[in-house]
Amino acid sequence: MAHLTGFCLNCPESPNTVMTDLREIGPTYYFGPPRVYENILTQVMIRIEDASWIKRTLFHSFMRVARRVGIRVLDGKGGVGLADRFLYALGELCIYGPLKNVLGMSRIRVAYTGGEAIGPDLFDFYRSIGVNLKQLYGMTETCVTVCMQASGDVRLDTVGPPMPGVEVKIAENGEVLVRAPGLMQGYYKRPDATAEAIDADGYFHTGDAGFFDHDGHLKIIDRAKDVGKMAGGTMFAPKYIENKLKFFPFIKEAVAFGDGRAQCNAFINIDMDAVGNWAERRGIAYSGYTDLAGHAAVYDLIAGCVEKVNADLAGDELLADSQIHRFLILHKELDPDDDELTRTRKVRRGFIATKYAVLIEALYSGKASQYIETEVKFEDGRQGKVAADLQIRDVKIFAPLRKAA
Repeated sequence: MAHLTGFCLNCPESPNTVMTDLREIGPTYYFGPPRVYENILTQVMIRIEDASWIKRTLFHSFMRVARRVGIRVLDGKGGVGLADRFLYALGELCIYGPLKNVLGMSRIRVAYTGGEAIGPDLFDFYRSIGVNLKQLYGMTETCVTVCMQASGDVRLDTVGPPMPGVEVKIAENGEVLVRAPGLMQGYYKRPDATAEAIDADGYFHTGDAGFFDHDGHLKIIDRAKDVGKMAGGTMFAPKYIENKLKFFPFIKEAVAFGDGRAQCNAFINIDMDAVGNWAERRGIAYSGYTDLAGHAAVYDLIAGCVEKVNADLAGDELLADSQIHRFLILHKELDPDDDELTRTRKVRRGFIATKYAVLIEALYSGKASQYIETEVKFEDGRQGKVAADLQIRDVKIFAPLRKAA
C-alpha cells in the first residue's frame, strides 16, 4: 500500500510509546487494534480527572454535545440545528481540537481499527470528536480485508459491506464464510489444517459468528465457539458484554460467563493506572494491585460501571437477559505469561474457566467471598504465588425494555 499510494509507513517504538509516537508523527492515516484506542481513552480520562473543576465541567459538557450531534456533523448529514452546530464548533475550538492535538490525531483523514471487535461506546467516542474512525474486517488468510466501511456510511455495530470481488455468506451455525481472489492457497506444510479451514466450495471458515443487517452490512458478534445460549434460550455473546465493560477507563479486562446458565456473571481486572489515580485523589492508601482491587471503595466504583452496562443491555432485545448479576475483581491482572491471555491480549476463556473454576463456582453458588491462591510467573523467570480472599458483589438488574413495554 505504501508503494502504490505513496505514503510513509511508521510503526510505534513500543506499546508504551504509542501516544508519544503519535504526537511526533502526526499521521494522516492510522490503523490500530481496539486495545490501542482503549488505552488512549483511558489516559485521556485520567488526565481529565486530574484537571481543574472548570476544565472537567467544560469537557463533560461539550462531550454531551459531541455524543448528540458529532457523528452527524462528521458524516455531513443533516438534522443538526444551528444552535447545536454553534456549540459543536465551539467545542472543536475549546475541547475537541486541543484534545486531538494532544493525541497526535489532528491531521488524521481516516483511521481504521480491526483485529477484534471494538466496543460501540469506544467507537462512538472517537467519531463524535471528529476522528474519522472506521472498522474493517479481515485476516491474514484472506489477504486482510473482507469488509470495510465507506465514508458517510459508518455504523457503530457493523464492519461494513463486503469488498468488491469478495463473497461472504453465513453458515447455518452462524459462522462467517469467505471466498475471495485473495484467499490463501493453504497453510504451509499443513494440508490437514487447510482442509479443515477451506471447504469443498472454496469458502474459508473464519471462526467468527455474525449476520448481515437489512442493508447488507456484516455484524460480527463474537468468536463462533464463544457464542452460546443462556439457560432460557436467549443468545449469550461474552465479547460484546466485555467490550461494554472495558469502555470504562477503570476496567482493563473482563471475562463474562453465562453459557448454559441462568444468569451472567463476570471477572473484572481493574486498570491500575486509572483506579490508582482515582484512589490517590481520594486519599485511599494501598500497597499494590491486590490490595487496591480488594478495597470496598473500588468495588463500589466498579459496581457503578457494571450497573450502567446492565442498564444499556436492558434496551438490547437480543442481549437483555445477559445482564451481569454478580462480579468479583480478580486479585491479579490477567497475563500472557500466565497463559491467561494470548500475546495479542485476547482472553483464553477455556484456560481461565479451568484455572479459576473455584471462583466461577463461588459466583454461581451465592457465596459472598472466596479464598484463592494462584501461581504467577515474574518477568525474571521466577515463580511465586498470590493469595487473596476475594469479595463477590451483587449488582442491580434492570427490567428489559421490551418486556416493560
